[in-house]
Amino acid sequence: ERVVLFNGRDVLLSTENGINSLPLADEARDLLPKDAMLMAVGVMNGVVCCGTSVKLEDAIIPSGMSVMPTRIAFAESSVDIMNAVSRVREMTNWRRQHRLCGGCGMPLSFSDTDLALVCPQCGERYYPQIAPAVIVAITRNNRKELLLAHNKRFTDRTFGLVAGFVEAGEPVEQAVRREIMEETGITVKNIRYLSSQPWPFPNSLMLAFEAEWESGEAKPDGSELVELGWFTKETLPTIPAPGSIAHKVITQFFNL
Repeated sequence: ERVVLFNGRDVLLSTENGINSLPLADEARDLLPKDAMLMAVGVMNGVVCCGTSVKLEDAIIPSGMSVMPTRIAFAESSVDIMNAVSRVREMTNWRRQHRLCGGCGMPLSFSDTDLALVCPQCGERYYPQIAPAVIVAITRNNRKELLLAHNKRFTDRTFGLVAGFVEAGEPVEQAVRREIMEETGITVKNIRYLSSQPWPFPNSLMLAFEAEWESGEAKPDGSELVELGWFTKETLPTIPAPGSIAHKVITQFFNL
């Protein structure tokens, strides 16, 4: 078995010759409390993967392993590892947040037939909840310019893409137009899907799009975005770190 152990927002990984992998359960056994409950979440390369949250602040980490922030782990790991870590984090959070039935209050148990938690009394079923979000590369001037935004939550001068959550009952294309209008005041056209990425902070699925500027002057909304700018390859500012879909979209757009 391979295990994914979380310490808050940090994750334990094995590293050999600069390549990260999930630790073997036997190698990480001493880090687990005696009452630890490992949750099996799937199979990767023929090996069962499990996960849980533990406290590692005072633990003696075995040689060849390290505890690192999940975002850094994403930047330095393969897509398979990123997806496995995302799945474990999202499913363990789901199980932690769904212990009792919201309808009758009875303890929930795992379904024998599908990925669900079932109430033994009323039969209500609870599935893992994923929050879809759109992230958009807005282009102008025959794709020579890209609109990038500085979010007030950023602690440095990083500029990223406009993004936001899809609302209930809303098609993703409509979410693209709405988020862009709300945050920048412009309208777009020619919306095109690019790619996706699970983003376990805590349970998002990022859906990346490209859209072409149509009308309006780009102005930050002031509540989420505090600065906007049209950038070329030559004037590109600091962008999100590797591992994020924003980094992937921006670097592919400019052929970096």
